[in-house]
Amino acid sequence: MEFQFMSPEQIAQLKEEISSTKNSNPRVIRFEENQIGRDFVIGDVHGAFDSVWQAMVAAGFHRGFDRLFSVGDLIDRGPGSARAAQFLSQPYVHAIQGNHEANLLELYRDYEDPEQGLATLARIDFNGMGWLANVSAAERFEVVQAIARLPLAIEVQTPRGPVGLIHAEVPSHMDWPTFVAALEGGDPEIEDSCLTGRERIKSGDTSGVPGIGRIFAGHSTSFQGAVQLGNVYMIDTGAVFAEIKGKPGAAMTMADLQFKTASLSKPAVHQGVQLLKENTLEPFGSYAMI
Repeated sequence: MEFQFMSPEQIAQLKEEISSTKNSNPRVIRFEENQIGRDFVIGDVHGAFDSVWQAMVAAGFHRGFDRLFSVGDLIDRGPGSARAAQFLSQPYVHAIQGNHEANLLELYRDYEDPEQGLATLARIDFNGMGWLANVSAAERFEVVQAIARLPLAIEVQTPRGPVGLIHAEVPSHMDWPTFVAALEGGDPEIEDSCLTGRERIKSGDTSGVPGIGRIFAGHSTSFQGAVQLGNVYMIDTGAVFAEIKGKPGAAMTMADLQFKTASLSKPAVHQGVQLLKENTLEPFGSYAMI
């Protein structure tokens, strides 16, 4: 399939929407406690939406009562990436930007002729962008529109305490309130850490992040299951590599925001899904105190 180019009018509309949402939409969205159902979070999807569906079925997810959060990177690598727009349109889905969404938005926002550059990147499958050559201009338009509305972080109240959702990391020695304030203030260095940082996982930093009960993040893939670093839980377990390569250990991780940490050693495994759903009402503990 040849790359289908958007019209100049469509490109101009996207540029306007991306700029306006970046300036006007909240960078951090806060959710009150779910009084009628459960809250789940999934790791990086990268187009592996069949794995998301399998995880929802395995968890007994109820679309009318439960909420499904995502730590970003819904697109690239997987051929199902164009399904991101439909996924984000579901009322129970709440996602944040990953670095892959941010990179695509940057192309449309900052380049005079983004489609020409995108066609080249898609042709060489740069950073998993090959799927963009196999979708219509209308589908690509819908995906870019949908991801432009996503925040950089989410905070959710739970019976155990507050939970933060980011794509990559909070810088070491920084507490959650300071991090959130920096994101909301447009600090470019903190935004970069939020989207691309890997210092904590590279150094094995288990010091945790004060001021929040628990954090879920993706970005850094582990094929040995979710990784705990203090009160930070890295849940990108390579779902797309299970779908497109059948890689051993690759799976979609889906966690109840209130899951017991002890469950990490014995996640429920269902056909390429690692499920952390054994929850508790016990407070998270001292991390929430600063």
